[in-house]
Amino acid sequence: MKKFYLFSAIAFGIWGQAQNYTNGYFMINEGQFGSANGSLNFIDNNDQIVYRPYATENSNGAFGATAQFGTVYGGKLFVVSKQASDNDATYSAGGRLVVADAVTLKKLKGFNEIDGKDGRSFLGVDEKTGYIGTSNGIYLFDIENLAIGALIPGTDVVVDASPDPYKTLNQIGNMIRTSQYVFAIKQDLGIFVINPKTHQIVQTISGSFNSIVQAKDGSVWAIKSNQLVNINPTTFAQTNYAIPTKKYDGSWGAWNAGPFTASIKENSLYFFPIDGWSTSNTLVKFDVDAKVFDENYLTVPSSAGDIYGAGIRINPKNQDFIITPNEFYYTDRIIRFNKDKVQQSLLTIGNGWYQSMPVFPDVSEPILNASFPTEISLTGVSIIDLKNVVSDDDNLALAIVKSIKSNSNTSSIKAEINSNDELVLTPINAGTASVVISFNSNGRVVEKTISVSSSSLATAEIKKLQLSIYPNPTADILNIKTQDKLVEISVFDISGRQFNVKINNGQVDVNALQKGNYILKVVTEKAVYQEKFIKK
Repeated sequence: MKKFYLFSAIAFGIWGQAQNYTNGYFMINEGQFGSANGSLNFIDNNDQIVYRPYATENSNGAFGATAQFGTVYGGKLFVVSKQASDNDATYSAGGRLVVADAVTLKKLKGFNEIDGKDGRSFLGVDEKTGYIGTSNGIYLFDIENLAIGALIPGTDVVVDASPDPYKTLNQIGNMIRTSQYVFAIKQDLGIFVINPKTHQIVQTISGSFNSIVQAKDGSVWAIKSNQLVNINPTTFAQTNYAIPTKKYDGSWGAWNAGPFTASIKENSLYFFPIDGWSTSNTLVKFDVDAKVFDENYLTVPSSAGDIYGAGIRINPKNQDFIITPNEFYYTDRIIRFNKDKVQQSLLTIGNGWYQSMPVFPDVSEPILNASFPTEISLTGVSIIDLKNVVSDDDNLALAIVKSIKSNSNTSSIKAEINSNDELVLTPINAGTASVVISFNSNGRVVEKTISVSSSSLATAEIKKLQLSIYPNPTADILNIKTQDKLVEISVFDISGRQFNVKINNGQVDVNALQKGNYILKVVTEKAVYQEKFIKK
């Protein structure tokens, strides 16, 4: 809610036009309601501010009225505003949804209408599809063709039919994508659990939830006024943890994304307590492993102002806390603490921006970083755990979506991924298949091809394929850990030249090798693995 008039706005950055919109973070701004459209500022890694780079790149373009949510997915920036436009004579409105290139900020398309609903949030679901949260209902979005699609059935159920325009009890709040499902908050109704393949609601978890996040260990956490609720990501079983003395009443009245967030590098949740319209300046931490609250984890100086908008998000690259106080609903600031709670900077952005939330560029590519077989010979059902096969430095690894892209011989080999993120290979007839597995991390995709052969029908035995090498990098000994019988071990350089190394009981002596990058080839009785390692 904004209570003071904006008397000035800075049109262009005092530091000049940004040349690289990936070496920092974006700040989405609501804009002054009634007189200014939403905007975006960029803060680089040295705390230098570039004002309105989106306007600079798009001929004074802006977002809609009260820009409230932003996210980067698949190389695109999605910004959602509550209404399509405001009375802004300087910066032209972009609509309730604006899609731009996340690196250049060039506008790709804008949408004034979302089936007559106001905008709330956006979620990337897969490389082709997104979900738009609105004032009532969730809508499909075609990412490839940049088009708004149909309503997801049942998400527009009327919770409150009050004619009061300020009592929007039908609205959608935050949404998250786990590796298997989408979880979406519906005010005063609960949480929709949606199958992202069929776009159908599979379950509704009843309750007055205010926000939702996914922790580093993959667990799902929703927050109520006086509870944190742990939701099993596949069975949806719930465990409640009472917040000792604080409250989190949410921000439904004038909806924003809210100051509830999770770290992707440590297994912890964080939130600023909300009591009515008042947000505390003292940050609460919840240790997901120990199930312990610290209600006085960090305090923002009162001189910086009151917590505003989404309030806090954690930079995935360095774990800095990016916090957005606002003094007297007028002067916007950004305060940055490092992971050790030491204040690093306090920026006064200016007057009347009304910062809604920080958005972090997606810089890192997903990497196949675990030992993974390239060839498998089946004598029965074989299972490979995919949960830690791919990592992504600035996204949650356990939220990576795994899928079978193709199977060249479905009559001989059945390939599927189960609810535990495991690849299950079943021989049907004698033959060989090339199976391509796709890993989608925040819209960026990496693939792995496996050659799978079968000479017989499946037996009753179920085998799990596992192999790890450690330490990597290494200066002398490389250990190979597997439950399977080792048949052959070879070491090659990047050019393919093979080296003679001493091997003893699963230990490879690489002490004689020069420093550099090498490839370890391991053949077991069940599979063939190729893994890169570094000789220090």
